[in-house]
Amino acid sequence: MSLKAFVKTQILKLNFNKNRKKNIFDENHSELYKLNADAEKGCNNSYYFSGHSQNGQNIIIRLGERGQANSETWFAYSDLNGANYICAHQDAEKDQTMIAVSCIEPGKRWKIQYSGGITPGTITPQNIWRNPKGIRVIPTVFEGEFTASMPIFDFSTHMDSKGFVSAIAHEKWSKKFFEQFSQNNQVYYEQQGRLKGVLNLSGKKTEIDMFSFRNHSFGKRDWNSMDRHIRLCALTENDQLLSINMVGNTLIKELQSGYIAYKDKTNCLDSCTSMKTIGIDGNIPNKFDIMAKFVDGRKTVIRCEKQSVFEFLLDNGNYTIFEGIARFDINGTKAYGIIEFGYNADSSRWLR
Repeated sequence: MSLKAFVKTQILKLNFNKNRKKNIFDENHSELYKLNADAEKGCNNSYYFSGHSQNGQNIIIRLGERGQANSETWFAYSDLNGANYICAHQDAEKDQTMIAVSCIEPGKRWKIQYSGGITPGTITPQNIWRNPKGIRVIPTVFEGEFTASMPIFDFSTHMDSKGFVSAIAHEKWSKKFFEQFSQNNQVYYEQQGRLKGVLNLSGKKTEIDMFSFRNHSFGKRDWNSMDRHIRLCALTENDQLLSINMVGNTLIKELQSGYIAYKDKTNCLDSCTSMKTIGIDGNIPNKFDIMAKFVDGRKTVIRCEKQSVFEFLLDNGNYTIFEGIARFDINGTKAYGIIEFGYNADSSRWLR
């Protein structure tokens, strides 16, 4: 490390640790957070839940509320026979928002409801909700409850600072850089639990009882500022949660973060394979490996295998998220969950 990079790193560490002591995570406030009626258009309040079973059954639900704009809604389901179903709105009007979420007990229990139509497949046909003629739409209702099995992990206060500090230290600093950085501040946290409920597909009811993962984020979000990202969430057979995130945007070429959690213990990510070497063609690779090192010195090989992929367009196609159902091998331990790849419509931004 050069002297200049060393000095920048030390400055960032001091500032990061100072702010973390001052900004303690407020669980009740975050869990009950709502967008103000006059919130700016760029403001986001996003709820995400996914459930996964060892026998191949999966469910994905997301409600992205936007200030002074319509909502982003996702509903996707893979049944026991491998059939896939999807509903995706990138601009659902307020009275058409088919997903409702409510906090029953902060940090512990959430109620999730969906009522609307879904179509077979992994991509929602274009303009289907304005002109559904000739397309098979299946009336669908889901009512479920998420119950936490681990405490919340907040990335601002619980994450080790090394990955954040390293990413910022390698960028060119300027007054404009830090002004833009401060404007993109978000709250983002995750939690493992269990999702139980009933899914009704055109009168056919299916009991849902799955290992589950959720996240909640709020603050300003501009999808077009994102270059690309990779998110991996794996639930192991021995009840561990592995979460790894790699993000590149107009300010930072690549920010890595993540952790392994078991019960009330977490081990934060130190570093991992760069996303520059993974899936640079606008898709999710069928198979790929990630080498991860954690702050306690543990090294982990994560072998990822894609099963199926749901496609979600955002910001009128400026950004696309491919939500992949996946199987994993983590140092010999089997796991299942999500591999999520996001790409800006401008492919020249995928590698910087």
